[in-house]
Amino acid sequence: MYGPRTVRFVIALVAAGMLTVSAPWSVAGGDVQPRPLDCDHLEHVHPSPTHEACLAASESGGGSKGGSARDTFQLTDEPGNWFRSETTDTPVTILDVGGRVDFVAGHETDTEHTATLVIKPVGSRLSVDQDDARNGGVASATFDVPGVYVFLCKVHPYMTGVVAVRDRNGVIPPVTAQQLPFVRHLGVESLPAAAVLDVLTAVAPADADKRAKWDILGPADETRPAVPAIGEVWINTQFERVPGQADKDGVAKPGSITVVDAASFSVEREVNGLDPDARGRWNNPHNMWSDTRQDIVYNGHWFGRWHNRIERATGDVLETIDVGHAPTHTVTNPDEHSDQHGTLTLPLSAEQDVLAIRDNNGLDIFDSEPTGDGLNHPHGQWITADGEFMVVPNVFKGEGVAGSISIMDLDRFEVVREITGPAILMPVAAGIKGSSKAYVANIVSGQVTVIDLGTQQIVKNIPVTLTPDCRTGAQFSIFDTLQAPIQTPVSPDGRYVGVAVLSLTTVDRACTGSPDHVTIIDTATDTVVAHVGTSLRNSAGTHGANWGAKRGGGYYLHVANQHANHLGVVDPDPNGDSNGTDATLVGRVLLGTGPEVTDGVGGQGIKPLPNVYNGWIQDTVALTGQLHPEVDGWIAALTPCQRNPASTGC
Repeated sequence: MYGPRTVRFVIALVAAGMLTVSAPWSVAGGDVQPRPLDCDHLEHVHPSPTHEACLAASESGGGSKGGSARDTFQLTDEPGNWFRSETTDTPVTILDVGGRVDFVAGHETDTEHTATLVIKPVGSRLSVDQDDARNGGVASATFDVPGVYVFLCKVHPYMTGVVAVRDRNGVIPPVTAQQLPFVRHLGVESLPAAAVLDVLTAVAPADADKRAKWDILGPADETRPAVPAIGEVWINTQFERVPGQADKDGVAKPGSITVVDAASFSVEREVNGLDPDARGRWNNPHNMWSDTRQDIVYNGHWFGRWHNRIERATGDVLETIDVGHAPTHTVTNPDEHSDQHGTLTLPLSAEQDVLAIRDNNGLDIFDSEPTGDGLNHPHGQWITADGEFMVVPNVFKGEGVAGSISIMDLDRFEVVREITGPAILMPVAAGIKGSSKAYVANIVSGQVTVIDLGTQQIVKNIPVTLTPDCRTGAQFSIFDTLQAPIQTPVSPDGRYVGVAVLSLTTVDRACTGSPDHVTIIDTATDTVVAHVGTSLRNSAGTHGANWGAKRGGGYYLHVANQHANHLGVVDPDPNGDSNGTDATLVGRVLLGTGPEVTDGVGGQGIKPLPNVYNGWIQDTVALTGQLHPEVDGWIAALTPCQRNPASTGC
């Protein structure tokens, strides 16, 4: 029932004396008794610089038994240390009851955030949430009950901070299944706080933590697909540490773009913020799109305020403009019959609007419109193949995790319908089948919402996440699975949705052999036909997915992993029988193996070129003979159906 990593995790707890287990996987006496914080124990379970931080918190920052203390979490742009305690220099701080934490988005971040309490001990009356993103002093919290409190930023939901509160005897109570249902799916009713922290992938402040939790592979682990793809794959390696890359105040900022030759599945080159036209304005590059000619790649910075125009052939950053807080995904209008053809759309996820941008050999913002009523925080939109409508997930609207899905008329550039529902909880990214159906991932409900674009109504919600004991269903939220669906692109032929499902822990599932996976949905029946594991050793953090052309016909789903240094390649139909039940991972391509643990790490946005989606590829094919010679070569290698996925028989 349980996968090898889950078994190793439980065995490690037993061996460390942190958990007493009787068969099968039950806790003796029905619970784990509270125990004093033991920093040496923490070192034994998970050796890292976190041990020294634990000692510092115990000796000073945590105060004395029964007393109170105060700490500040700086919200940062640093991978694995996004909520950085000024006491421990990690995302974890230790206080006594009555202690206080202030959350500050100051000089260490380039955009706006929230501090939102999502997990707390039973009996706590503490509530911390914002209806909007902000900078400066974001929030404060005074802790009323001993136990573990988990905070995140709703704009950037993998940003995580943890407050462990001791009782008057210096004890941190365990995390219970009532507090976090995920624990029960491990077969126990509670776990020590240190054990839970040990498997949270977003709590990884030091290189040792990242190596212990993230899926960092070496050359011997690489596997390349037997059948090549066509063109290039551009990946936002968002967490890569680039020496000398900093903002205007000299604060180091991560992120690069890694370009893979899809024919050989080898890294061609890298683009980063050291380019003179990006210097000081580059921070966590997040998502990309291309122009019709495939000459230009557009790129936004989710932890910043900038958007780039990049020359594809050379990687030269041609232009960087300020667009507003936390720009997310870029998608162009494919309607060649409209004067909006080629217009870039760009939501701002720390704000309420989507931008319309023209590229006339330079970027020009010419419109900005709200994506719904009130506070929206829009994210990964998609556009219909005919360019008529755009579907925009509004991640959260006010306090709580409820969001909405808006349908915008692109000719009028305004919302024509805003949809809510019980499953629409932090919707984050959309994909569209032609112009007929939209598929939207919801982080908190763990479901993909299907919308009929003809009637503009929800027709189905499809669960795609898995509990540790491999259960799935609408009754299991993110608190049962600690997994979140992210990107949901539909294959250019309209047959499959590939859903990138990110795990927040290193705990695997026996049914996939992996903490993370890709779910394949058959669009003819809107049912799940496969879950494909994407991690090899630890948690890959599967985040981004996009389809590219497979040589000889068909498509690969290229998968970007935010906690791994590799690109995954999924074949949804390896035997060509139009049945996705045998979908499989056919390659793990290394994106970096340098001296830095973060080399090639942070894959989130991903853009295979040429852009082979229905509605876009036909416009590029029409320019054959006028394109860059390399692009002309790519188009020549496409099959007739890949050149026109909407044609009869395709």
